[in-house]
Amino acid sequence: MANAYVSVDTLKGTGALNISGTAYDGRLLAISEAVSRQVDKYANREFFPKTEVKVFDGNGKNELFIPDLIAVGTLIEDNNLDGTYDTGWAATDYDLEPANASPTADWGRPYSRLVVNLKSNGSQDVFLKERRNYQLTGTWGYRQVTKDSARNGTLSTGTTGSLVLDGSASALEVGQTVQIESEWCYVTALAGSVATVERAKNGSTGTVHTDKDVLIVQYPGPVSEAVLIQVSHLWKRKDSGFATEIGMPETGQITVFRGLDPDVKELLNPYRKLVVAGFSA
Repeated sequence: MANAYVSVDTLKGTGALNISGTAYDGRLLAISEAVSRQVDKYANREFFPKTEVKVFDGNGKNELFIPDLIAVGTLIEDNNLDGTYDTGWAATDYDLEPANASPTADWGRPYSRLVVNLKSNGSQDVFLKERRNYQLTGTWGYRQVTKDSARNGTLSTGTTGSLVLDGSASALEVGQTVQIESEWCYVTALAGSVATVERAKNGSTGTVHTDKDVLIVQYPGPVSEAVLIQVSHLWKRKDSGFATEIGMPETGQITVFRGLDPDVKELLNPYRKLVVAGFSA
């Protein structure tokens, strides 16, 4: 699956696995992706941005708890309970909380609830109590932060996998997710001034882009470091035949390999969302 929190180039660097050549690129990318999903599972949240439509049950209150949210596209209500979402809420009808979350800042965090704005001129005062009567289209995830690659790129059709850059493709790395206008693409190979990408990732739509800024999606530093440690851990285990225990039992010196490395957990614990009564809090 796309969205690796550590690129292949970073994993191969002298500060990590110190691997030269490209023979293991495919395997390293697969491990990075797998560990990134393992991290998502441990943290009970996803750290990549994704556009998606979600539906919610109204609770009869003026506050509605939601999964990690970066931005709202539309909020539509089924106000007569006929199965059709037909009453749109204006952006002024609700507030996003926490107020200072700032999920598009590199220090930010996601929104976790909608609160009816009683100061609005709209007619909404509560989220009507009913099953699946609210539809929210938005950008979901922990936060959305990008870095300019200093390259512009062209995708000549909505489906081509060849991203033609205005300079060397070395500005990108295999395993990065990039944003071009409103489309997210996943980098799988580099050659000359062309990056091979998977199109329309994370709920976006493939379209034509002509000489547009290529932005690199950034993840929280501790999350990327956690993935780097765990991938390195798994990669080195191949030297022991992937044994679950190594050492000398007669001296009591045994190393046990199971699950996430303790240092990985320490890095992720500040980001971990606890699940209470079946709902992520």
